[in-house]
Amino acid sequence: MNSRIRMIAIDLDGTLLNSKKRISERDIEALQAAVHRGVEIVPVTGRNFYFALSKVELLPFDVPLIASNGAIIRSKEGETFLRHLLPAEVAASVLEATRAFRPYTVLMYDQPGAGQLRIESVKSGHSSGGQTMQPANSVAMSGWLERNRERVQYAVALEDALDGDPLEIMFAGPVSVMRAVEACLGDGSGGNRSGNLQPSINRFQSNSRFQLLRTEYPKRDMSILDVIRAGASKGNALEHWSRMRGIAAAEVMAIGDNYNDLEMLRFAGLPVVMGNADEALKQYIKQQGWAATLDCDSGGVAHAIEQYVL
Repeated sequence: MNSRIRMIAIDLDGTLLNSKKRISERDIEALQAAVHRGVEIVPVTGRNFYFALSKVELLPFDVPLIASNGAIIRSKEGETFLRHLLPAEVAASVLEATRAFRPYTVLMYDQPGAGQLRIESVKSGHSSGGQTMQPANSVAMSGWLERNRERVQYAVALEDALDGDPLEIMFAGPVSVMRAVEACLGDGSGGNRSGNLQPSINRFQSNSRFQLLRTEYPKRDMSILDVIRAGASKGNALEHWSRMRGIAAAEVMAIGDNYNDLEMLRFAGLPVVMGNADEALKQYIKQQGWAATLDCDSGGVAHAIEQYVL
């Protein structure tokens, strides 16, 4: 074993989860071998806790879960170690600034069941009778929302659904639409942009009212923007947890594939990027001298663990 690695922080989608949203047996075996040698495994995801839990529960060993891009740290049993909510007044200002993108907007709360996801109840199709309609690529028309109807609360206006501090505001849709949302929130809104439009590599910035994180899949023309509490990120949450565990950054390996993983990768002593990462991100990691591994369908996680830890 590489004696300096005591913790492995690992992203879920596009990293530990393959293109079929499953964890391969090879990856589980490699992770289990690392656990048997005293390495702590920490899943770190942009998913909220309740969406990520069903995946993490498949692991045959106990793990903490860093969820919502670092806003939450919680055990599988539900014990909370860190919880950063987005102040309601900040959420209100974000909703006001992005009113034109409401079909792509989800107000998300840190709670199970109904009301976890809140969207505006507008119809699909083209405009009719003066009512705004949902475009075919909106969140409300997505298969993701259809699979999670029991979690949804509909509102005539999202401002009316804002009761207390939410966990985050999520925007999801085509890359071009999300770039427009990003530009809107990054210009004059006090947003902490973790994504420049050109080049599309995120940068952590301070002195802001909120943190804006991007997850992007250009080949699918799909992008997700998460607005969370200022100062929250996968990297900051991982630093918080590793300090609690008495593990130095130099003893942490982080594995990820997307822009919202960059703060976590920058924190880790050994950053490893998946082979299925976006080309712009691959070029960036070459400049940084970071390690690369195979893609998520070729055992990239296991390959990295076997090469650098076992």
